Amino acid sequence: MMEQFGKALLNVAFAGVGAVAIAAEKAGEVGKVLIERGEQAVEQGRQCSEELQQKYQEAAQKRQEERFQATVDAMTAEEREALRRRLAELDAEEEAARQAAEAEADIPADNVTHIHTDADVSDDENNQP
Repeated sequence: MMEQFGKALLNVAFAGVGAVAIAAEKAGEVGKVLIERGEQAVEQGRQCSEELQQKYQEAAQKRQEERFQATVDAMTAEEREALRRRLAELDAEEEAARQAAEAEADIPADNVTHIHTDADVSDDENNQP
């Protein structure tokens, strides 16, 4: 009787260990599934965020163009002519700046003037006899 009771107790212990092993295994599987789902959710959220940002930028650009068009439409002929002249001036200034930048880029590196600083002056004073 005692021997049967011991076997039963041992079987209960084994069943408990088996249950714990199965629970750990299933928890690991569930953990993997949860991690995968979490990664998918983060990726979907990132994609949605990018799509919303793109849509917002497009809508903002469209509103800006509509406001600009409404402003131009409301201008008189004289105001539009003044705007054309100002735009031509800006284009000329931009072209002059571009040409100056290109010309400056063509200057050789050995044609650089050294700017004297206070440190240079004190070094010169220390080196004189």
